[in-house]
Amino acid sequence: MGAVKKLAVIFVGLMLLCACSVKRHLARVQENVVEMYEETRGWEKLPLRSITWNQAISMLSKNNMQILEAESSIHQAERDSLSVYTEMIPGLSYYGYITRALSELSAPVNSEEMSSSINVTFSVPALTRVPYRVYSAKVRTIAAMKAKEGRYREAVSRLYKLVREREIEERRRELMSNAPKDAEPAYAKTEIERVDADQQYWRDVARILGRRDARWKILPDSMPHIKWSEYEKRLDRLSELVVCQYAMRLEQARMAQYGVALQYLPTINTSIYSPSLFSSSGGIYQGAFLDMDDTKLNLSISYSVDTTLYNWDTYKTSKEHYEREKIKVADELMDHRARMQKLRQSMSEYHNWRSYMMKHIAYLSNFAPSGAEEFITRSSSIFGMRKELLDQEKNSVEAEAAVVLEYGMPDELGK
Repeated sequence: MGAVKKLAVIFVGLMLLCACSVKRHLARVQENVVEMYEETRGWEKLPLRSITWNQAISMLSKNNMQILEAESSIHQAERDSLSVYTEMIPGLSYYGYITRALSELSAPVNSEEMSSSINVTFSVPALTRVPYRVYSAKVRTIAAMKAKEGRYREAVSRLYKLVREREIEERRRELMSNAPKDAEPAYAKTEIERVDADQQYWRDVARILGRRDARWKILPDSMPHIKWSEYEKRLDRLSELVVCQYAMRLEQARMAQYGVALQYLPTINTSIYSPSLFSSSGGIYQGAFLDMDDTKLNLSISYSVDTTLYNWDTYKTSKEHYEREKIKVADELMDHRARMQKLRQSMSEYHNWRSYMMKHIAYLSNFAPSGAEEFITRSSSIFGMRKELLDQEKNSVEAEAAVVLEYGMPDELGK
């Protein structure tokens, strides 16, 4: 009973120690969080740093959180693919034993009370499932790679939209600084909202770039120019990335059926049993090193009859899911085509309208007014049209970002 009491005291002591350890560790973590918060500076205190578009893309590729998570998914899928083969590598394990009465726990340990062994374990996956596992693992790897490419496109598209809208807004501010008197109230309202808009811009850009140590200014002149004519001729067909993403959805749904169908095949299991590589008990060595006479191959074939129809019901459910997925993809493709047609129409109307407005502004600018009143009227008209041009250009950025998301930046069109 004395030994039992000792064990109980030791156990309780360890539990109390663990509880205290957790509290101390959490306290240190909380201190770190408080320190991080105190060191965090407001956006107005961060340095303003100008970078080119290519530098921003390089920064985005390395630090964007969504891209990093997608890259982690690729590594996991690659490890899963490799595990199909690594499971066949023999395992090596060590076991150590000691047997003693509770009343003798305080006595010194001698070699006669100790036993140990080293074993090798060979395991071969079910042969009927190896091809399916290999194929499905490769499909998941490709799907993860395409998902990362899609995340990259999304980040580039959002960044392009932010920078273009920012550049248009700066031109709008410059225009409003020379606004006629009747436009001053609108200018004053814009100035009141400017600080909040600036901080929101810094936050959005920093989140995309994955760097929050500065106010990043991406130089607009360094950005690739979007030529609508180069994208318009591509709107009738899907990009390779979008095609692959839809194909992966269908293929993964189809493979789910095969995973269930394999349950109707007999299971072939293979294993190799060997004696211990090393065995020691009471100081006496015993063991063998994979002697052929002591090594045995076990091959078994089993087959389970689906008497409860569980596998059959699961197979029908997966088949119905595949059929529904095909309908969903067809429906999404129809919506996608309609969006592309609407995009083409709206951009065609915008460019025609913009061409007319530019010509009209040029005409009014070259027209000599007959008096001061006509000069004021003409200046007000030109100002209104320039402001409307900027407002509509800002709206068109949404379409430009959409085609960047679909087909990539101009340097990707030839790939």
